[in-house]
Amino acid sequence: MTTVNDIIKKIEELAPPHLAESWDPIGLSFGNKEDEVKKVMVALDVDRLTIQEAKEKGVDLMITHHPAIFNSLKTLNGEDSRRRDYIELIKSDIAVFSAHTNLDAAEDGLNDWLADAIGIESDNRQVVSVNTQTGFKKLAVYVPDYVAEDVKKALHATGAGEVGDYTDVSYTMEGYGRFTPQEGSNPTEGKIGKEEVIHEQRIEMMVRDKDVAASIQALYNAHPYEEPVFDLYTLENQVETFGFGRLGNLSEGQTIKEIAKTVKELFPVDGVRFGSNDESKKHQTVAVFGGSGEKYYREALNKGATLFITGDISYHGAQDMLRDGLDFIDAGHYMESISISHLKNYLEDCKKEQNWTLEIIETETQKDVFSYFK
Repeated sequence: MTTVNDIIKKIEELAPPHLAESWDPIGLSFGNKEDEVKKVMVALDVDRLTIQEAKEKGVDLMITHHPAIFNSLKTLNGEDSRRRDYIELIKSDIAVFSAHTNLDAAEDGLNDWLADAIGIESDNRQVVSVNTQTGFKKLAVYVPDYVAEDVKKALHATGAGEVGDYTDVSYTMEGYGRFTPQEGSNPTEGKIGKEEVIHEQRIEMMVRDKDVAASIQALYNAHPYEEPVFDLYTLENQVETFGFGRLGNLSEGQTIKEIAKTVKELFPVDGVRFGSNDESKKHQTVAVFGGSGEKYYREALNKGATLFITGDISYHGAQDMLRDGLDFIDAGHYMESISISHLKNYLEDCKKEQNWTLEIIETETQKDVFSYFK
């Protein structure tokens, strides 16, 4: 049986949750992790059309790029169309899981898919807007020899010991632990009122802040002592770098109209908007930023981009770009629908790898909310 949680784990390998912006409500918004999944549908958004499609096709789990619930709810009644959609999802027992800004920032995630599609070369490709996270702790715990391996495995299962491209990283020192159990205690080793000396190991490993609670719980579950002894340190020297948008070179220079034509053909949109100070100019260094990337254009400009491709550019933002000498193409937010086929293909690979017995489909009803009068 394949569960919702089985699929979540694989998506989070592609798009680790800690890459998401703090405001972003990624993850499981509807359903239970333990529920069985026989059919998955991949879509950009949760809306009336995709919910109806999921119901008609017997979908158990919807995987979306945009989270279903962006704003907190105080009530869940049928007083508006959005809440009626939520009620329909619950009544239909359809789970929804979303990978949003974590998929945007992920290596080989959405922004790399966009860059690949547009033809931005992977060699020397850069991140437009770089983020760094400290967010790491060092956990040091003292355990008797006979359970050291069990405790390490329990901690690793929560994500502890992941360092860069390495997993199961730890350090061990040997020594002796001393304690005297007092009245009221229930010692695993030793006797009340008598000093006990135990040969122990000190196990150290790095833990991301988000995993600390789970790691501590795993430690208590795996440790034989009534009162495990451990230390938790904040690490200031461990920094993870990631970010949003991609910038790089085209194989050969192209005019803005040539690139706009390519963009329109790549993405299922009726049209694209563009602005240029010189439409005859050949663009070699191009930046792409999935979603609404307007506020990041200066970072792309400072890194050498002469053309910025994103969605939802405002009138005044367009003026600013042209004033600063940066051409732009507004492909609309729906350019992110490129994620649908990529996520489906990724899940198909996971299906083969994990021997899942389920069906994975793409939405056939979702489309851009904008149409263009020609």
